Amino acid sequence: MSTHRPKACLFFFVVTTLFLWNSSGTAQSSTDYDRGLSEFRAGNYSSAAEIFAHIEAVSPGKNDALLYRAKALVHLDDFGGAEAALRSYLQSHPESADALYMLGFVLNRENRPADSLATYTRAAAITRPSSDDLKIVGLDYVLLDDYLDAIRWLEKAVAIDNKNADAWYYLGRAYYTKARLGEARKAFLMILDLDPSNARAENSLGLIFETEGKPLEAIEAYRKAIAWQHQSSEISEQPYVNLGNLLAEQGQPREAIALLERAVALAPNDAYCHMTLGVLYRKISEMENARRELVRAAQLAPDNPKAHYQLGRLYKDMKDLDRANAEFERTAELQGRSAKPSSQHP
Repeated sequence: MSTHRPKACLFFFVVTTLFLWNSSGTAQSSTDYDRGLSEFRAGNYSSAAEIFAHIEAVSPGKNDALLYRAKALVHLDDFGGAEAALRSYLQSHPESADALYMLGFVLNRENRPADSLATYTRAAAITRPSSDDLKIVGLDYVLLDDYLDAIRWLEKAVAIDNKNADAWYYLGRAYYTKARLGEARKAFLMILDLDPSNARAENSLGLIFETEGKPLEAIEAYRKAIAWQHQSSEISEQPYVNLGNLLAEQGQPREAIALLERAVALAPNDAYCHMTLGVLYRKISEMENARRELVRAAQLAPDNPKAHYQLGRLYKDMKDLDRANAEFERTAELQGRSAKPSSQHP
């Protein structure tokens, strides 16, 4: 069963909450500033980032150019650059809640949840957080594997704005992770009330049906999610890999292969997709295809014992016992390492 973290872009709330932000400080260089805003609004984020960098170089610390440069860099997935711009901006604008909330978001995207939470705490002391801000706080706790606190903050996010579909989605996923299936179902159904063709919510309902031992309902949900994705600009591998897995279990390997191949095409760097496809190839005795996929899975996730174990099983079936033993030894090493108690705390 897929446990991916969904790939939806978490930075959209930055645009919607900060897009119209206006500085109350020193007046901008109108020509360059207007040109930068025009490029930003046109989606020319690289050009906008350069223009705002130039404005800052001419008048350091005198305006909000660095804040807009950070926004542009977030759109470019340059979170390191955005962090640098925001920290520089905060040196001259230390009480900017907008900059702090954006920095908290950027740190979350850099997989630094503890730093993100500390930054959100600073921001909240200045201005009350929005529903989207609390959503990211919840996701910080997900990264810390603290689902109880994640649920608490995501519940607060939807209490502030019960039409925040993203917050409902992550709350549903957190409920699902903690096996609170009834609450998870309600969260996903809430999303479908807001957006009747939401593929992520329908795919997640499929996971619930599958967990409840209702394969026919799960298959229907996954098929709906796949169909609905074609109405969206973003297509996820999740319903393909979920449906492929389930059909393989239901004795329909050929359709399952096609779905899993599509999942790999959509997410070529996802080890789970390659491993799932490789395991199915092995089951239908397409050994070379299985080897290709399982080797790739182990390359993408070198510290995942499951990938090495499945590759070892394949080599054993292929009578390549030296390689099989090496993979099984690697599996045992990784399992032993993960079983050792850690003295580190998040």
